[in-house]
This record gives sequence, C-alpha cells and structure tokens, in this order.
Amino acid sequence: MKRSIVTTFLSVFFIIIGVGTLLFVVFNNQNSMVDMPQTMGKVGDHLYGVWVFFSIAAILSLVFTLFNYFENVAIQKEFEADAKRIEQNQMPENPQLKIIYNKMTELSTELQELSQQKSADKAEIIELERKRISRELHDSVSQELFAATMILSSVTGATQTLSREQIETQTQLVLKVLHSAQNEMRALLLHLRPVELDGKTLNAGLSALADELQAKISANITVKLADIEATSNIEDNLFRMAQEILSNTLRHSQADNIELSLRENYGNIVLKIADDGVGFDTQKSDKTASYGLANIKERALLLGGDAKVISAPNQGTTVEIRIPKTKKE
Repeated sequence: MKRSIVTTFLSVFFIIIGVGTLLFVVFNNQNSMVDMPQTMGKVGDHLYGVWVFFSIAAILSLVFTLFNYFENVAIQKEFEADAKRIEQNQMPENPQLKIIYNKMTELSTELQELSQQKSADKAEIIELERKRISRELHDSVSQELFAATMILSSVTGATQTLSREQIETQTQLVLKVLHSAQNEMRALLLHLRPVELDGKTLNAGLSALADELQAKISANITVKLADIEATSNIEDNLFRMAQEILSNTLRHSQADNIELSLRENYGNIVLKIADDGVGFDTQKSDKTASYGLANIKERALLLGGDAKVISAPNQGTTVEIRIPKTKKE
C-alpha cells in the first residue's frame, strides 16, 4: 500500500511538471522555433516562480494521491462488505456482484429442483435399497441373537460343572451380545424409517425423532430446534440426513451425549448433530464412507449446500449441514 501511494504521488507530480514545462515552452515560443537553452535560461531567471510552480505541483499531486488512496480504501471496504453479504446469502450492492449473486441463486434453485426431480425418479430404487439394508440388518441381528442363544445353551447344559465365576462371565458375555444386537436393531429401524415427514414440519419431525430415540437409548439427547420454513424437498432431505447421521451415531459413536440443533443463519438452513463419542480420523476415506457421510455430502451438494464433518479419535464427531434458502422459498 505504501509503495502504491509513493508511485502514484511521483507519477502525478512528474506529469504536472511535464505538462507545465510544455505549456511554458509553447506560450513563450508561439511565433518561432523553440530555443531550449534560451527557454531554460528564462526559467532560471525566475527561481521563485519555479519554486512556487514545483510546490503547487507537489500539493496537487499530494491531494490527488490522498483522494485516490481514500477512494481505493472505500472501494475495498465496499467489496469486502459485499463479499460478506454474499457469504451470508444476502444481496450485494455492487452491480457486477449482483449479477454473480443472482447467478449463484439461480444455480442453487436449479440444483434443488433437479434434486427434487432426481428424488422422485429414484423412489423405486430407494425402496429396493431399503429392503436390501433391511435384510442385511436382519442377518446381523440374527447372528448376534444366535450367538447369545448358543452361549446360554452351553451354560444351561453345564450348570453343575461350571463355577459361579464362569457362569457370571458367560452371563456378562450374553448381556453384551444382546446389548449390541439391540443397538443394531434400533439403528437399523431408525435408518429405514420413511423419508417423508407425513405432513409434519421439519421442526416437529426432528423433535418427534429425538423424543423417540431418547425413550429407547441411554445417551442424553439435547435438542435446539428453531422454526424453519423451507420447501418440502429440502425438509425431507434434511430429515433423512438427520436420520442417517443419528443412525450412524448409535451404531458407531458410543456417545453419552448427543446434540441436535436446527437454525437459520443469514439465509442458510443449518442442521448440526454433535456427539462426544469415540470419533474417527477424517483423513481415512474408507472410515468416512462407513459412516455414510459420503451420501450425506452428496445430498447436501444436490441442494446447493455443503456438509462439514469435524472429528478426531476420542474427540467426538460433529456434522454440520448448511443449505441456502432460495427466493422461491
């Protein structure tokens, strides 16, 4: 910035000096060819006038430089303010940036409409996928129940030969297997719930979902839900993403506390689910995929938004989904 100020000052100063010298030469040699030595001699005879001329040139250059500097600062501040408005999904004041903002809004609207059409086209595929997942879950829970049955059968058939400690160990093992099967079943049932909210608002649907989970699990669920108005397509997708995240949390996080929040921030719908569980390394793509986060990110992208995942081993996991609201909403 300092270098720019000095460069501007010197450029304007020398331009004024050059123009002033040229005018002096022209007016003193209107009817004859310019005699440069004679002209410079005349200039030398009026040192006071030359000094005044240079002073005026310097003052004019300084005024222009300061004006240019403050104007550039004002333009920069306006640009930064407009950039902030765009980030907060608000209309900028700059005409060129308004064009970009309108184009971004149109793209977001088109993405959301495309997502809605894509969701309708994939209804049958999704239903088939639900059935496949349901079979896989059934097999998983069935295997765990079968293992628990085998352990209990071995204990029942040998109560006379087993010691108290052995029976207690086997019983604890059965309880562990049954607890795992129970969590797996709850997570699967949550994952397989219908996508639609059945006429409920997103706030009401998430609240009912949290109440249902709280009645079935030992983890503490904190709910902070604001009243949000959005299209049915956005609400259905956000509800489905919340289901998927909570399902993965129940199956993998081993969390004691879960926080579910929904709010609107500068024209963006923000869904956030955080837990204090075991966490995972986000750099390992296979682990991220196992949590179903790839599907969540894809859903958010199709709505013109994004999904951010913050996690680390033994540091819990936070998933924040941000979807922009369009003018049609």
